[in-house]
Amino acid sequence: MRRAYISGFTGSAGTAVVTKDKGALWTDGRYFLQAEKQLSSNWILMRVGNYGVPTTKELKEAIAKKNHELVYLYDLNLVDEIWKESRPEPPRKPIRVHELTYAGLDVSSKLSSLRSELIDAGCSAIVVSMLDEVSWLLNLRGNDVPNSPVMCAYFIVEIDGAKLFIDDSKVSPEVMDHLKNVGMELRPYKSILAEIKNLAAKGAHL
Repeated sequence: MRRAYISGFTGSAGTAVVTKDKGALWTDGRYFLQAEKQLSSNWILMRVGNYGVPTTKELKEAIAKKNHELVYLYDLNLVDEIWKESRPEPPRKPIRVHELTYAGLDVSSKLSSLRSELIDAGCSAIVVSMLDEVSWLLNLRGNDVPNSPVMCAYFIVEIDGAKLFIDDSKVSPEVMDHLKNVGMELRPYKSILAEIKNLAAKGAHL
C-alpha cells in the first residue's frame, strides 16, 4: 500500500526507492506495461532482469562506495508521515483454515523443520514478513490482497514458541482453535516492532 501511494504503481511486486530529486521502481516483466502507464515522469522504471539494469543491492553498494550510508529508521516510516487523512483503513477480511487435504503438510511439521534450520544456522528466532510465507507456514488463507489468498500479518518463530501478529477481528473461533492446537500466541498487528526490540534486548540471533 505504501508503494502504491508514493508511486502510483499498484502491481503486487516491486520495490520503490526515493532520492531527494527522483524515484525509481524495480519490478519484473509481468508488470512492465502496467508500470509504464502508472508511473509519472518523476519515476524511473527499473526493468528487473533486463541487461544493464542494476539490482537494489548493487545500488546500495554503489552508494556505499561514494561514502554514503543507508540507515534504518526503526521508529519512523516517512511514507506514513505524509499519508495520514487520506489513508484507507487496513483490510479486515476474515481468514480461514486451509485444509490439510490441500495443504499437504501440517503446521507442526512445517514449524519443526523451520526450527531445525534455525538451530543449524545458529539462530534463535526468525521474523516472517512475506505474506505468502506466513499463509503457507500456518495453513491459513485470507483475502486482504486482491487476487492473492493471503492475509496481512507478521509471524515470529522461536525455538520454543511462535507468535502471530494480526488483527484479531479477522480470527474466527475455528481459526483460533487451529492456532491454539500448534501452541500459537496471538499478538496485536502493530506490536511487531516492540516484540523485535524485545528479542534484541534478550540477545536473540535472528
